Amino acid sequence: MFDPVIAPSGTLLGLLQRGRGDGTLHALTAPREEALAALDTCVRQDPRGDWHLENRSLYYARLYRELDGPLDGIEDHLFGADDLLDPEESRTGLALAVLGHLGSYGRPEALALLRRYVADGANWAWALDELAVREDDRALRALAAPVLARFPETPEGEAELTAAARGAYEPRPWHLWACDPGSPHAERVRAALERGSFDRWQRQLAPTGPRPGWSVPDILDWARRGLEENGTDLHAPAARCLAAVAGPEDRQLLLATAREGADAPRLAALRHLRDS
Repeated sequence: MFDPVIAPSGTLLGLLQRGRGDGTLHALTAPREEALAALDTCVRQDPRGDWHLENRSLYYARLYRELDGPLDGIEDHLFGADDLLDPEESRTGLALAVLGHLGSYGRPEALALLRRYVADGANWAWALDELAVREDDRALRALAAPVLARFPETPEGEAELTAAARGAYEPRPWHLWACDPGSPHAERVRAALERGSFDRWQRQLAPTGPRPGWSVPDILDWARRGLEENGTDLHAPAARCLAAVAGPEDRQLLLATAREGADAPRLAALRHLRDS
């Protein structure tokens, strides 16, 4: 995903891209079509420098609500060909989060888009998490079939299913599916949840994380290996470890890592520097 082009700060688009409070005022007083075009651009081309560190979805969702904005642009963004070519969370996460907020504001078409994306989209797990805190049990149960269809009933497919269930940010749908007596998928989901619990138990018995005596380089390397070797994003726990370990003598290393480090160590260093 390419870095977004940020418009000048004096323009409506530039204000909205920066998340400025006066951007809302300018959008509400500008011609509606101009404001909606700028808003769509922000949601479709995430303007944040690092989406892990800045929440912007509520800001944009409120503008969609105030402008009664249509969701055609978000729909095109989610279901276009780029969803197959670039499945990274950074491309669609902002749009999905905006839809989640709009669903909370009473926009049923936003929830419908999320349900459709769970069935067809690359970043389906994020969409499912958004629905997990907003939809009723009946609607969530109906999503079991399209989600389970993503995982073939092979050893590899079952391993991927276990990882998806274990890694869910919002576990509610998975537990609903596991406890649904009328579902043909219940036994399979229960088995995946049990395997996930067993995997966590095994990791607790043989922890690979930070230990007493670890230095700042050790923690940064742990974050790097987690992402590169296992696909596990450890930047948040690594940042918490840095808060306990890092001293003034480590600042130059942290600054250098924040500027030029690999993804996970860079995010850990940025988060630590932001919070310290």
